Amino acid sequence: MSSLISGNGDETCDIDCNLKHCKFVPMTIDSASRLLIASLSGIYDEREAAAISSMVMEHLTSMAKSERLLHKQDTLSTSQEDLFNQYLEDLLRQRPVQYVLQEAWFGGMPFYVDEHVLIPRPETEELTEWLVKDESSARAGLTVLDIGTGSGCIPVYIKRKRPDLQVLALDISQKALDIAGNNSNLHHTEVEFILCDILDKTQWEQLPTVDLIVSNPPYIPEKMRMSLDKHVRDFEPALALFAPDSDPILFYKIIGEMARLKLKPGGALFLEIHHDYAKEVMEWFGANGFELVLKKDFSGYNRMIKASRTRI
Repeated sequence: MSSLISGNGDETCDIDCNLKHCKFVPMTIDSASRLLIASLSGIYDEREAAAISSMVMEHLTSMAKSERLLHKQDTLSTSQEDLFNQYLEDLLRQRPVQYVLQEAWFGGMPFYVDEHVLIPRPETEELTEWLVKDESSARAGLTVLDIGTGSGCIPVYIKRKRPDLQVLALDISQKALDIAGNNSNLHHTEVEFILCDILDKTQWEQLPTVDLIVSNPPYIPEKMRMSLDKHVRDFEPALALFAPDSDPILFYKIIGEMARLKLKPGGALFLEIHHDYAKEVMEWFGANGFELVLKKDFSGYNRMIKASRTRI
């Protein structure tokens, strides 16, 4: 998207101007970045618009922010301008920037993402880091199962951090498993992926017993759908987001029931939770014989629990 300016170079030319007095100015890194921020300012606040612009420009130019500042007057190539225009069009539809770029970062690693999988969140990274550093995972050779793996960010991160662990991951979506498998290959990790609907208890038979379970299950009540930002509710997979209004902690109950069959004595679950339903989740696991630890996320919300199965 080159800029059309008047012959004296002072102002943007009106669409009805005399073209013989105008010239096209190639788009630079700086002008592209400023155009992105200005275009997105009506959708996002200034800080988020700037962050999205930075992500796009880094992806487009393969330059970090400091390098882009040094080369801010460098001209974008024709192919880069074409991509820029495509990205901007998608972003103005409020398609998440991670889907636009088909890339999200988790644990310092890039992951391919599209509308078939959730975009990894910082809270999920906190949960995964908790498992990796916790005493319950200290022994070598333990088996870890990720339930509802999506992009595969959780099992891939665990395997990269702890190659001594055996890591498995399941999902109800074959398309999600295909993406997770590709991300596992990208990062050279050995993860076993399993197609499984955990709501169908007959499918639990295919699962082995494990030492640790980790999950970020659907936990947003369906009634809250319209309160979500458009870029979440219209683009991220509903199957991975929403729980039934009649039982918002349904998936925690199912995972807990599965754990009583598939989690070895002394094993533990690490679960991301909705802070509004922390009490209900804790009460259910407590009533079903689990020892509990509640942990806050970096924002101070009750967002994750460790539920340990006693050896008795």
